[in-house]
Amino acid sequence: MLQSCHLIMDNFKEVFERDYMKINKFLYGAVFFMGLLTACDNDRDILLEEALEKAGNNRTELEQVLAHYAGDSIKLEAAKFLIRNLPGHYSYADTSELIPYYDAVDSLLVVMGDSTDKWVVRDSLVSLNRKFADLHARRVQDVKIVTASFLMQNIDSAFVQWRDGPWARHLDFEQFCEYLLPYKAEELQPIDDWRTRLRRFHPDHLDELAYCDLYRNSALQAAITLNSNLWYYMHPGITEENIMKPVYRWHTRLRIPVGTCSEYTSAAVSIFRSQGIPVAMDFTPQWAFRSLGHSWNVLLAEDGKRIPFSGVTSNPGQPHKLGERMPKVFRRTYSMNPELKLLLQREKYVPEVFREPFLKDVTEEYMQCGNICLEVSKEFNRRYAYLMVFNDREWVPVDFAQVSNRQVFFDKVGMNTVYLVACYDGEGILLPLSAPFLFSYGGQLRPIVADTLHKTNLVLYRKYPVLPHVQEIIMRIDSGEFQASCDVNFKKHVLIHRVTDCSATGKEIMVPDTLGRYRYWRYFQPKSGSYCNIADIRFYERGANRPIFGKIIGTDGHWDGNPDGTKEKVFDGDLLTFFDAPLSFGAWVGMDFGRPVELERIIYTGRGDGNSIDIGDIYELFYWDSQGWVSLGRKNATNIRLTYRNVPGGGLYLLRDLTKGKNERIFTYENGRQVWW
Repeated sequence: MLQSCHLIMDNFKEVFERDYMKINKFLYGAVFFMGLLTACDNDRDILLEEALEKAGNNRTELEQVLAHYAGDSIKLEAAKFLIRNLPGHYSYADTSELIPYYDAVDSLLVVMGDSTDKWVVRDSLVSLNRKFADLHARRVQDVKIVTASFLMQNIDSAFVQWRDGPWARHLDFEQFCEYLLPYKAEELQPIDDWRTRLRRFHPDHLDELAYCDLYRNSALQAAITLNSNLWYYMHPGITEENIMKPVYRWHTRLRIPVGTCSEYTSAAVSIFRSQGIPVAMDFTPQWAFRSLGHSWNVLLAEDGKRIPFSGVTSNPGQPHKLGERMPKVFRRTYSMNPELKLLLQREKYVPEVFREPFLKDVTEEYMQCGNICLEVSKEFNRRYAYLMVFNDREWVPVDFAQVSNRQVFFDKVGMNTVYLVACYDGEGILLPLSAPFLFSYGGQLRPIVADTLHKTNLVLYRKYPVLPHVQEIIMRIDSGEFQASCDVNFKKHVLIHRVTDCSATGKEIMVPDTLGRYRYWRYFQPKSGSYCNIADIRFYERGANRPIFGKIIGTDGHWDGNPDGTKEKVFDGDLLTFFDAPLSFGAWVGMDFGRPVELERIIYTGRGDGNSIDIGDIYELFYWDSQGWVSLGRKNATNIRLTYRNVPGGGLYLLRDLTKGKNERIFTYENGRQVWW
């Protein structure tokens, strides 16, 4: 076999020297050569035979494909690639079971029409899904059902896109096999003529690129054009979680006006590949700094770059989640990851994110990475360990690795993130193997271990970090003024406090005892663009422990887009409601106490996310010990801060609001402040 491979190399060299000016022939000849060399690889032949054996009665269909391309080595190698990786891909055994559900979704969308608010449609879809809660269609492996005619038609169409199409000629054979050739782009996608069908889905202006010499072969410009069309026609509404059972029938699916980032990007892969534009789907299992994970698309551009974008929602080249920390990034592939295959074969329990073995680690394409190596105890007797991050409620896996010689090695890991190394028992119970640790820039590991011998005091103002959407709106409180007057029109007034601290926490103003008594007290906002946004104000009379109330006064009305944003919301005790005045500046809100009163303090909270300490709520603080969270007690919030005394120092902490809400984030306490991770 080795000698025959050398002969092939000599023959190929002779052909190349004769036709070196014929670039296209060289390209395909090189690919052909690569394909023949891989035929010398016994391991790949073993995979092919394994797939044929798993096909069972469908083996003759797959062998028919191989026989069909026996005279075309490049297409034969492409066919082998598809067949080798068929096992593990699934479709519905009987799609007729799903038709009543798909028809019901169709009918609902027709009845509600395009003019109906998409969020109203979302609520109706949620209600509809309850009627199909018991729908569980049986799945079958594609290797047992895919037909020869379908595979051959798919292979031939993909080769036309690669060889003759304008936007995939830059792909090498391996890239072509992975990102253009596959007969489906996602699991449970119907085995149908999606390439032909989706090619007609809003290709506006794509053909016009042929008239520009710079853009005629630009996969980037083609992707921008197509994605702009999808945004214009589909008007996507992004939801954070799945609201309904997946719909895989294309003419129904593409009309649904709401979906998760994963649902839109999955559909985009098929739509783009139908046009011969090489696009894949990347995802992070979990953000490093907040809840949820995220999925997006990546374009294999003609200059070799990998350009991320969000299918249907944002174009290649536009900023995409800049500054968001990610622990790991994976790309969904058609080919099987052998390490994941081994994990699934060996372990009784595997977390959901790694149950599909068609993933490739591409973390290095997105960030500077480092490697983590930890020792495990002698008592540890499992083969695999997982790298975990916190998702606001629990530790979740973002990577896996084999344990060898009492060591576990995770490579290409995102930095500036707090991790935990753990394993699972056979029932899926999490077993920590390390203390939480900060993997800092530069690749340094800093264990975070609570010191029960050295205690400290913690003063807490929030239970969750301030994210960009909160920072933008909290700035509207800047320059706001608290005033007092004996005149209802405040023509004469005294200035008590001007807001300069825009941190997203509650604030307490101590009123000087020399100020005197006033009947009217208010918050006034002179700054343009503020709309007098404020969520909560509480006035405390001197010597009183409870807020006092009077008649609510101030600017009447609300901003047109927020009919609930009236001045009364400032005194309803809810941090998520707020005054949204009809005036950009000059609006105000306050109280007429009916008599002059002397105030001792004013507590206020700007418009925010409701995650600052809320007076009246019950909170519980925890620290992490070697095996889990340990409670430091519950407290009823009587002010805009909580103080916990004699707490084990240097630990990892978590503050939970037991009254309401779900956003809760781990933090350390450094130099008198909460540091979020």
